[in-house]
Amino acid sequence: MTERDDFDKIVEGLDLDLSFVDEPLEPVDEASEPTWTPRTDDDVEAEEPEEPFYRKVEPTPLIPRRRGIMLAWAGVLGAPLSLVIATLSGVFLDRPIVAAASLTFVACAIYLILQLPEHGPSRKDWPDDGAVL
Repeated sequence: MTERDDFDKIVEGLDLDLSFVDEPLEPVDEASEPTWTPRTDDDVEAEEPEEPFYRKVEPTPLIPRRRGIMLAWAGVLGAPLSLVIATLSGVFLDRPIVAAASLTFVACAIYLILQLPEHGPSRKDWPDDGAVL
């Protein structure tokens, strides 16, 4: 037997009523539509004030308190900035200085990436470490 034969067997046992009514059974009342009524001052006073649906969270400090993070940000921002300033001012830098600035940038960027929080499988959105608000 093929899959088509199995399907035909299943369909044979169904008793389907495929007759459709051309007109609706119950006429629709046009008066049943809701009407708009303006609110009065009495209605506003009778309502209880709603509880806020949010909680106030104190913002995190803009400047991190750990020294390693501060130094890493200084390396990530300072190394390329120093190369740009040297280029714009016409100062010719030796290759070891350019290499050191490049390596500093890469190392500091890797350090900052490694400092991001790791959320394990206990979280419902794991392994997604997207934006956390």
